[in-house]
Order: sequence, then structure tokens, then C-alpha cells
Amino acid sequence: MPPDPPPRPRIVEEPGILGLSRLTRGRFGSRLFNLFFLLVFTVIVIQMISAILDHPW
Repeated sequence: MPPDPPPRPRIVEEPGILGLSRLTRGRFGSRLFNLFFLLVFTVIVIQMISAILDHPW
């Protein structure tokens, strides 16, 4: 008889960051994540353009 294969290692659950890990794994969470960073990037660009136009040359 061949020897038994070694047992599988235990599966360690990932710690959830603020309990949002399950939400961010889905399609909705992914789109929400991308939308948030797009919003932050847009605010930064608007502030940069405003500061350039407001600067007295």
C-alpha cells in the first residue's frame, strides 16, 4: 500500500480591516474603491488648478 499523502496545511483566515474585507472583494466594493480614489484624485487636481489660477504672477 502506498503511504498516505501529507495532510493539508490549515487555512488561516485573513484578518478583516474594519470588517470591510468581504465588502471590498465583490464587484460593488471594487467599483466603490475605484470611485473613491477617482474622487480624491479629482479633488486634488481641482485644488491644484485653483491654486495655480489664484497665484498672483
